[in-house]
Amino acid sequence: MLILWLYWFEHLIFTLFLVIVLSIWGKEGFRGVAKIFVQAVRKIPAFNNLLSSILKKEVKNFVGTIKNTESDKSAAQPKVSLPKKGISHEELLKEMTKIKADDQDPSSGKLFAYVYTNENGHFDIQKEAYELFSEKTGYDGDHDKLVKEFYYAFMHENALNPMVFPSLRRFENEIVSMTASMLNGDDQVCGSLTSGGTESILMAMKAYRHRALKLFPHITNPEMVAPITIHPAHEKAASYFGFKIVHIPIDENCLPNMEKYEEAINANTIALLSSAPQYCHGVIDPIEDIAKLANKYDLPLHVDACFGGFMLPWVEKLGYNIPPFDFRVKGVTSMSADVHKYGFGAKGASVVLYNTAELRKYQMFAYAEWPGGLFGSPSMAGTRPGGNIAAAWAALKAMGQDGYLSMAKGLMETTSYLIEKINSIEGLTIMSKPHMTAFAFTSTDPSVCIYSLADALEEKGWKTERQQNPPSLHCTIMPNHAQVKEKLVEDIEYCIKTTKGKKDLAKKGTAGVYGMVGTIPDKSIVEDFLIEFFCQIYKS
Repeated sequence: MLILWLYWFEHLIFTLFLVIVLSIWGKEGFRGVAKIFVQAVRKIPAFNNLLSSILKKEVKNFVGTIKNTESDKSAAQPKVSLPKKGISHEELLKEMTKIKADDQDPSSGKLFAYVYTNENGHFDIQKEAYELFSEKTGYDGDHDKLVKEFYYAFMHENALNPMVFPSLRRFENEIVSMTASMLNGDDQVCGSLTSGGTESILMAMKAYRHRALKLFPHITNPEMVAPITIHPAHEKAASYFGFKIVHIPIDENCLPNMEKYEEAINANTIALLSSAPQYCHGVIDPIEDIAKLANKYDLPLHVDACFGGFMLPWVEKLGYNIPPFDFRVKGVTSMSADVHKYGFGAKGASVVLYNTAELRKYQMFAYAEWPGGLFGSPSMAGTRPGGNIAAAWAALKAMGQDGYLSMAKGLMETTSYLIEKINSIEGLTIMSKPHMTAFAFTSTDPSVCIYSLADALEEKGWKTERQQNPPSLHCTIMPNHAQVKEKLVEDIEYCIKTTKGKKDLAKKGTAGVYGMVGTIPDKSIVEDFLIEFFCQIYKS
């Protein structure tokens, strides 16, 4: 009886298989059947490993055939580090001219994609507009001028296709390499240049989401664990890519409760998150402790150093007590760092790094069935402005290790001065012990409303950054603050006197708005308010 049952079951399976094959044949023909067969065979580990090795060999051979120009060869050179001493502007401009000579010239009329603009009078107007609204770093006028010259020289170029403008590929490879070296990455660390911190974070979160989809398809409700101070870009990624972030509260030192952090890890957890430092209070998360959990539970760990990636290494070299936060910590699998913050590059440049090339693959996108050709993209953006890439490269080369060290020294002196002076003002205190050039201060006196103080400071021309839970004001210190630090302290002292004890001020202006927000238990109402706010100010 059992034999008969197995006989019919075998025939049933064969019949179902035949029906499926014929159905696919009817819809997609032989190609469809072959595709299903290959997909099925790729599920066999041995075959998939063999295919991967063949693909790597073919790609290596293909890349070897196209590396002809000097820029092509330079783009494939061994990894580089930040120069010990910043390279002179004259030398960098000469090198730029040499590098650019190998790029396709859009004005030649021989290019049929990627570039839609030319050098002409119309574009001169756009240059003037960029000049008016480009960021002045406060570091050095000549540095800002150099960054803009590189931006203008490559502003027509597009990194969408890495083969068309080999100079951009070289710039990007070297930017990633210099950043990885600065953050103590080994030879396996690799990454990509993005348009900013949010895109870098989005890419890392996408990588972990897609890694989980491949390795742990049974996880249908993926989660990541992070301190409540993690940047909202991670929450944006969760909204975009369909996972949940479990937030861990912080203590009086602005550090996450590690017992609750570990308790939040469960069968749905696909990654752990941390900051170096977190933006709110300038404090580095206990990354070594979080990394121990990552190793214990075999989970990847992302360190968001968008804010501090180009500051903390130099603050540490100056002798300040900086807890380990980078690739030296066993368990850190990815990092993000913004060149356009303390790297002093033009706006629109950030780096996302991974400890292996295999992990970076989950970030990338490829599509081979578009009639317009083969399409691939390493990051979220398709078109990637060449000007931002070139300007970032120039900034790193011009600053060098000595430049960053000198800048960090001056900024830390300004920061230390402000922390000491604000801490000495009755009714105010610095929150926790900041690790770098950023801090937050709050009120210790019930008669001093921190939001009323912020409103009063704005009347004196200061643009204050208000925070919540608890109410506080955030300060990120930049080079131009050195010349106004005494005035800031003076105005804070004055505004304390004019607002202290005046409860009516707490109901007006932004103080009233923040006070109202604090009383609303369901924050989704506040989020709806924010969305409506953006709809109103961007009506077009």
